[in-house]
Amino acid sequence: MIKSWIPEVSNLSQHPVASMLKSRMPALEPAMQHVVQLMHNKRLVRFVAATLICLSCLGIYYYDISPRPVAHTTTATQQSNSRQLRYAFATLLSPNYLENVDQMDIAKDDYFLSMRVLNYQLRHSNKTRYPDPSVPFLIMTPPKVADNKRKLLESEGATIVPVDDLKPDWIKIPLPNWESVMSKLFLWSYTDYDRILFVDADVYLIESLNGIFDDDAAQEQPTRTEAIEPPDIGALPTSYVLGGIVDGGSGSRDNPMNVNYLNSGFFMIKPDKKLFRHFMKYLYTPDSFSVSMPEQNLINNVFKMEGPMPWQHLDPKWDTSCPEPVDIARGWKTIHSKLWKTHAEPCDVDPVAGRMWYRTLGHMEAYYSGQQVAL
Repeated sequence: MIKSWIPEVSNLSQHPVASMLKSRMPALEPAMQHVVQLMHNKRLVRFVAATLICLSCLGIYYYDISPRPVAHTTTATQQSNSRQLRYAFATLLSPNYLENVDQMDIAKDDYFLSMRVLNYQLRHSNKTRYPDPSVPFLIMTPPKVADNKRKLLESEGATIVPVDDLKPDWIKIPLPNWESVMSKLFLWSYTDYDRILFVDADVYLIESLNGIFDDDAAQEQPTRTEAIEPPDIGALPTSYVLGGIVDGGSGSRDNPMNVNYLNSGFFMIKPDKKLFRHFMKYLYTPDSFSVSMPEQNLINNVFKMEGPMPWQHLDPKWDTSCPEPVDIARGWKTIHSKLWKTHAEPCDVDPVAGRMWYRTLGHMEAYYSGQQVAL
């Protein structure tokens, strides 16, 4: 197309139609010259337009395939220009709570298997891994967790963090699988990190958690000094971070019983030694909080909405506890549910979500056996 117009323009005055008009209507000679000039101009315009379109397409192509810098600067980073903020993911591996079970038996520990899937998703899966490999996945392991489980998780890329059990005599744990949940409080003592996202072992990733440390709720908030009660004056930090998700078990997901009640299975913190000591004071003061949901009630008590450090709501897209197939299309990033089961609390597992978990389990096993690359 670009080449063909050139010879046509040079022979335009010899075109049969133009010759016929010139021989039969001499009076139209000036008009014919105008028409010829106009045809010249239109072809020229088309040529210029075609050239510009080609150049634009080439520009778009090269822009699209050229490497672009990955923006690691976050809102939190802007709060501290002196250094790069240090992030971490974390979870708690409790001992197998089943009775008369060998703690070294990997096959009979569902939570351990789910934790391996989560570690694979965070560190290896092409679909869900976090883009910065320097961000560790801390797995807190109480004393009763078997050594072979610790070593396997470490060999698969996790960072093992041994912790003690925090169990004051006055606290009676209502369920055996909650035996070690108070050990989550050690998170606030890990001040080598500026932000830690805690996720329960039964969280499944639909997409990468890239961007979660930029969430508004992951940014520092000033402590409301006017709301500090006299016994706590001087005991609290001047700023804090606690971002979380409303607990899906307190009513339905869309209409929870209390929109200000945080779920302690998915939350963001800034570690702080003052806050850790504050938690310890509560923990060892008898009847200072309800133990019906032990660590969850304590965290909600310290970060209550009417208090000096109200917790902030993370974008709900980061976690849902009662998944439906449509949630995946809506862009939910994680599912907080025991997907290896058919029936689970607070809601039954959707078969579609359950199949996703088992498919990822198969990918993980194939990857670690060297049969295929991470999917």
